[in-house]
Amino acid sequence: MNLPPLFVLAPETGFFVLRSNDAHSAPHRQWGTAILFGLEGPVTVLHAAGSTQGRIVVVPGDVPHVTRSRGPLASVLLDADVHRATLQALQGRPPFTVESSIVLSRVSALVEPGHPDVERGISRAVEGLFPTGSAPLGDGRIARLLGMLGGDEALPLPVLAARLKLSAGHVSTLFHSKVGIPLRRWLLWRRLVRSMPLLRVGSLAQTAALAGFADQAHLTRTCVRFAGYTPGHLAQALCPGA
Repeated sequence: MNLPPLFVLAPETGFFVLRSNDAHSAPHRQWGTAILFGLEGPVTVLHAAGSTQGRIVVVPGDVPHVTRSRGPLASVLLDADVHRATLQALQGRPPFTVESSIVLSRVSALVEPGHPDVERGISRAVEGLFPTGSAPLGDGRIARLLGMLGGDEALPLPVLAARLKLSAGHVSTLFHSKVGIPLRRWLLWRRLVRSMPLLRVGSLAQTAALAGFADQAHLTRTCVRFAGYTPGHLAQALCPGA
């Protein structure tokens, strides 16, 4: 099978689907749970504990790894901010394999060209593997903080801290302990998510500016850091005819 690349975005429901004919990612650590489907053969994930190989490999959130596949691959990412239940259920685990020929067959069919509802089909296919959806943060102050951030531009940390009646250092520590990553990394991840629908081949500098990155190089570094691929690679998959 040699199909054009495909990148399906559904940020509001927390699903991102990338299909490619092979994979050779840079080292990265995504903010969310990645489920890697080897469509015609195994996929290999290299990580600190060694390597994991199988037709379905699950990489829990924020685990540094490299993805390798010599054949077509479908990568499904469950955004940790939407699917916190998945993040919490798999927290502390290294990458692992799942044996489910039914799920593999479903996903293989869903990423075929022209499927009318990839995002909904993928969500139904994976929700039986482990918990999905929201989960409590365990601290109302962090919920207030996320509401203040609003998913767009962040207010200065001293302003946020003052509104919460905490010190800036306390806010940073509390955020890291309850959310799971440092506040600065989280802000970069949200900025990257905002940039994804804007990705276009030949217009990455404009995308970077619209999403709030300092420049195209900043966008590229952030994309590789979280996704393992350059924004140009994702842009080609998002608009394969460009």
